[in-house]
Amino acid sequence: MANPLRWSAIAENVSAPVAVAAGERSVTVFCRGPAGDLLLIAGERGEYRPPTSLGVPLARDGKSTVPLEWPIGACATSAGEIQLVARGPEGELLHGTLRGSEWGGFESIGSPATSFGSIAVPMGLASAPAVCSLLPGTMDVFALGLSGVLLHSPWDGREFGEFEALGGIATEGAPDTPILPPISATACGVRSIAIAARGARGDLLVKWWDGTKWSPFASLGLASEPDQLYPAAQVPTPLSGPPVCAGGGSTRLDVFARGQRGDLQHKWWDGKTWTRFESVGCPATPEGSLIPFSSSSLACAWGRFQLDVFARASDGKLYAATCGGSGHPRT
Repeated sequence: MANPLRWSAIAENVSAPVAVAAGERSVTVFCRGPAGDLLLIAGERGEYRPPTSLGVPLARDGKSTVPLEWPIGACATSAGEIQLVARGPEGELLHGTLRGSEWGGFESIGSPATSFGSIAVPMGLASAPAVCSLLPGTMDVFALGLSGVLLHSPWDGREFGEFEALGGIATEGAPDTPILPPISATACGVRSIAIAARGARGDLLVKWWDGTKWSPFASLGLASEPDQLYPAAQVPTPLSGPPVCAGGGSTRLDVFARGQRGDLQHKWWDGKTWTRFESVGCPATPEGSLIPFSSSSLACAWGRFQLDVFARASDGKLYAATCGGSGHPRT
């Protein structure tokens, strides 16, 4: 298994990373520390500072506080302003804003509700929320409902809109199939949004907002690897972890997920076609032994000129790698 990307460890004993492009070549990574605290790792041009702690995250809910569940979601809504969201213990949406270095903590926004006549019944979020920002000062929040349908709530910079149900995975002649958590969301320019999930077969599923309407989830197939007996033949292999996605520019979309051997699989849309899955490898010890990635601690973010990828490996370290903007790994 080749190692096309140059992986470097940037933190130890952390999990649940989420990455936000903070500038042309800057990125901010949030993750869970060993004591359950919220850690911030700032990076620029592939160089990362030591993690700083924002404390154990608790959300204000009236006069009391509630803990949050990991992972969290995050996106930048303007220069120097990052929005963070999470799920509360009762399925409520939690929200906080980091302005520069000023962090005020999370607040409970409440639970989404479904209406039965004039009665609104809270239904709660069944998965960690994922977020993206199409326009400055705004945010779109996505999560799964209790029945496995995709939920969406827009945020205009002041208030959250009511959650709308966008359905599950359409199956011909049968009810929608529930979506499996977790999900990933990203903006692709100023018009499009992509939602990525893993299907029951281990295939990649993507749903698009094109600026006017939502498409149904479409399967983009499985990864593949050479057959052990006939290396010239490719054998389909399911993804062994949920995908994460990042949009670069107006048309670019990159998706990463863990492969069957613990490597990272990469697939991207260039505005016209999808590439096949390709392996971008995994870290290695000084002796050359490969260190496989864990199943779900994965994040990526597109800045203006580079794509940064983060993944937790089986040695407990968080690794980072950088790709160039052409679609080929930067080595």
